[in-house]
Amino acid sequence: MNTQTTAATAGAGDRTTHLRAIVLAATALTFAAGITLAGASPAFAHDELVGSSPEPGQVFDVAPTEVALDFSDDIIEVGTAVVVVDHHGGDVEVGDPVIAGAHVTAALPADLEGDYQVRWRAVSSDGHPIEGTIDFGVGADATGTWTEEPAHDDAATEEDAADGDHAEGDHESADESAQSGPDGWAVAGFIVGGLGILALIAAVIVNAKRKSAGPGAGPGDGSGSDTSGTSGDDA
Repeated sequence: MNTQTTAATAGAGDRTTHLRAIVLAATALTFAAGITLAGASPAFAHDELVGSSPEPGQVFDVAPTEVALDFSDDIIEVGTAVVVVDHHGGDVEVGDPVIAGAHVTAALPADLEGDYQVRWRAVSSDGHPIEGTIDFGVGADATGTWTEEPAHDDAATEEDAADGDHAEGDHESADESAQSGPDGWAVAGFIVGGLGILALIAAVIVNAKRKSAGPGAGPGDGSGSDTSGTSGDDA
């Protein structure tokens, strides 16, 4: 009896120890997994821009020498670009981007004046492309806020188009006036035709008078000759 009780007690103790070992092992694995995930989570986050020069909205008295971009981690060189546009949307000639880890620079020309926008694009360390814009200004009239305005070529094109429309309208008006006025050839034809009709009427009248005077009618009526003959007979 005592032997059976002792064996049962020993078996229960073994099972309890085994369960405790399992629980401790599961707890340790869970804790280790949590630490691993917590340490790995920053690696899955995309890099981001943490600083720049110019800063957004910054206005300079004179043009800065370069655009400088600072990222939260090293940047992949392939696919990185820095573009600067003026207030007409035209590209400003800038240097090729120089990448040094998380720092990117691009040289600027010295004759900047007005408001500009930096348009950057980079490839973060995890291969994900990121991009953004930075407005800045140079000079007393700059506001630091970039607003696109019509380009000079577009304005000239619109002005030329307006002049062309005006000239075309003048030509159309002249054509309409010419079409609405009397045709010179038509007037001349009417005049010639009228003269011909008048000549025909005159000829008809003269011919009618000759027929009414008789076949022997001439310029004189012959009365002078008859009188002379009678006078001779009487004598």
